[in-house]
Amino acid sequence: MVRGGTNRGRKQGSFARRLVKVWVLGVAIPLVLVELLFLSQFYRINYRQVEESIAGELNRMSRDLTDLMDNMKMLSWLMEADGTVGKNLSTYLEEESTAKKANLLIYLREQIANYEVANPTVANLTYLYIPKGQEKPVKINQDSLANGELPAEEDFLCSWENMTFYGPHRSKSRAGEYSCLSLLRKYRTLEEYGEIYVYVESGFRYLDALELDGMTELEGIFLIESADGIIRYSSDESIVPAGTVMQIHEDEIQLNKKCYKAYEKDMKGEWKIHIWMPVQGYYSLVYKMALNLGLVTLIVISVCILISVLQWRNIYKAFARFDEGLRAIAEDDDVGSKVERMNIREFDEHFELFDKMKKNILRLLGKAQEEEKRRRELEVRVVLGKINPHFLYNTLDTLKWYAAGKKDREMMGFITALNKLLLYNMSRDEGTTLEQELEAIRAYIVLQQLRYDIRFVVDMGKHQEILQTAMPRFILQPVVENAIRHSGCDKGEIRIEVELLASGKILILVKNNGSPIDPEKIRQVLEQREDVSANGIGLQYVARMLENFYGSDFALQAERTEDGFNVVEIRIPFAAEAIVKSKGGIGG
Repeated sequence: MVRGGTNRGRKQGSFARRLVKVWVLGVAIPLVLVELLFLSQFYRINYRQVEESIAGELNRMSRDLTDLMDNMKMLSWLMEADGTVGKNLSTYLEEESTAKKANLLIYLREQIANYEVANPTVANLTYLYIPKGQEKPVKINQDSLANGELPAEEDFLCSWENMTFYGPHRSKSRAGEYSCLSLLRKYRTLEEYGEIYVYVESGFRYLDALELDGMTELEGIFLIESADGIIRYSSDESIVPAGTVMQIHEDEIQLNKKCYKAYEKDMKGEWKIHIWMPVQGYYSLVYKMALNLGLVTLIVISVCILISVLQWRNIYKAFARFDEGLRAIAEDDDVGSKVERMNIREFDEHFELFDKMKKNILRLLGKAQEEEKRRRELEVRVVLGKINPHFLYNTLDTLKWYAAGKKDREMMGFITALNKLLLYNMSRDEGTTLEQELEAIRAYIVLQQLRYDIRFVVDMGKHQEILQTAMPRFILQPVVENAIRHSGCDKGEIRIEVELLASGKILILVKNNGSPIDPEKIRQVLEQREDVSANGIGLQYVARMLENFYGSDFALQAERTEDGFNVVEIRIPFAAEAIVKSKGGIGG
């Protein structure tokens, strides 16, 4: 029976994804749902709160206006029925003596002044007298600041009992201009003298206090509607002008492309007061209050989420480090790195076993690397051992041909070049410099020019310092030899160009205008691990030497250019600290 068979076919998931699922399903979603529940509850609470606030404002204004009108009613009653002022008014009208009338007026003035001082919500208490046969009223108490005229009918507000209220309208006072409510009450006990009225106004700027306390930010509108359905007062006449006939009594009103929530209250005397709140501002206030109340819970939830995230990171961070350590080992970047402990007993016990396994792996890797190093050194020695016999064979063959064909002093130059090459190749140092490698190629070309009609050009570029960079020995000669023997370039041109690239690499180009090469075939040859050249030396040797010297930090490729040149391109790194002094170079 195979253990773990029940997990077959099950989709694998990362540990991080599972932790995220636990955190989302077990922490984030419940907390968000709790927050939404709180916000919903706060919305309902604040909706009622705003409604109650508006209703409270409406009741406050109703109460203030009712108190004001009750005070006005009380004072008008005192001025009609009081045993002092009212009685003395009767005496004043019956008295024929001018002096006594004057004294009675002084007494009336003092008593009315006392009423006004005792009741600051009212002002301009006035007796208006219309004698029989006349229409224009006159003031009995001439000291009153009010004009001697009756309120205009278009300012009518309401009537109840034996009183008529007007306004809000401009005050009849000569002391200043302000809005007020006024009361007109007919004096009924002295009708034989004509029509007598008691006129009372609200106090100085008293109505200016009729504002939507706490609701100004909503840009609400306060309205007073008379008993005959006409707007007598508007806190925003640009929206609802005074004098407008009120025909709409609905919960929501559309006006000037703006929607308002309407609230109204019936007053004694069949007049009404209204509050219109913009729907947008109304709900903005509801949302704002809900958000303010929900902010506390949001902070608490955020703290909970932060704590859970920190806990999640504390758990997953150790796994992430462990994963990095494994990946470094798998990618051969840092085999010796130590996997950090998680401070979790069950996991740390397994990490101990893993460390033991890693030590065994490191020991085996070290052994394998040592064997690979010895194998490569052996391959290099074998190749170097193949070079000298091959080179001597070709050179002596050329010397044999030349000696048979000519007997000339040029033989000295030939032998000199041969000696330089022999000394260069017999050096036991694997490394050399680019400059020494180019000198060896010049000596080799001198020998080959005795047999072949070869034009040889070397372009060392603008950066002469790169000539001192270190490189493996005997790299360029096999490339040039292949250009002569295998590309049919025995009567052509061979160019070597050296330049420093912007990337910091040294570019070496070996060009010839011989028979076209097949870049794909050369690529296949370079990919082969074994040296398959017919005479035992080929591009595989060059590739292995470069790989042994630079690792993977080099490039070797061949192509045929459009201008008719075969080009072998070599790229090697250049570092100033890698420049070496000449050892065993040509000529010593």
